Amino acid sequence: MNRALTRQQELQHKAAVLKQYEVYGYQVACYVLEDEALAAQAVMQAFKQLFQEGPFFEQPQPVQKQQMKRVVMKQALLSKSAALLQ
Repeated sequence: MNRALTRQQELQHKAAVLKQYEVYGYQVACYVLEDEALAAQAVMQAFKQLFQEGPFFEQPQPVQKQQMKRVVMKQALLSKSAALLQ
């Protein structure tokens, strides 16, 4: 039971960390893509990637923000190139 609680707390911590970067990530993606729907998808994909990276959550906030921005921009560019190929 204690292990399940620890896992739940870990998930809540990760969600809280990502939540604080949600608006900024969306702004970055919108700037790159100029498309709200694609921006939302890019941020979702970026956050999925970051969620799986344990070391991300152990970094100081400025490092997290920089890394999140880099991952969001990468996903935004991937989304843009996929949209252009269609």
